[in-house]
Amino acid sequence: MSKFKSACIFGILTILVASHPASSEAASVTVRAKFSFDAVADCMQPSVRDFPVHAEGTGTLSTDRTATLDMDSNVEGRVQYTAKLGAKPTEAIGGSASLRVAGRHTLKAVREYPNNYIIVYMTVRGNSCALRIENRLKPGKRQYAFQGNIGTALCSKPRIVRAECAPY
Repeated sequence: MSKFKSACIFGILTILVASHPASSEAASVTVRAKFSFDAVADCMQPSVRDFPVHAEGTGTLSTDRTATLDMDSNVEGRVQYTAKLGAKPTEAIGGSASLRVAGRHTLKAVREYPNNYIIVYMTVRGNSCALRIENRLKPGKRQYAFQGNIGTALCSKPRIVRAECAPY
């Protein structure tokens, strides 16, 4: 379950970074946003019902297309992710992660696991920010698989109960 949280966080950071155009200033910060989300997970392996997941943090996007996410969660503690906008998917524990532009104001982060994808869309327009998190199974798969510090967790579809972001 900790990788579920990591994947969501990585996605949020990625979206924050990609949602604003880069300026000509080298490596200066162009976008900053705060985010938080809550989810509930039911897992068969290990057997856990209604496990609460909470994460919050900040993301920055620099003009050199580098994004940084600092996150604190009840599952993994404090973590930091760095990604390059538009780069090929990077290897991550149990899969890969990528960041793409999904529209003029929207960033799309994808975290791939063996059985599923976590897709995070972050849209930033002026002083408003919207966050959407989707969990999708791959064809033929029936359980969501997340890699964590304790190994692989096999779960039903995680339920996102709250997701929000705000530029700052």
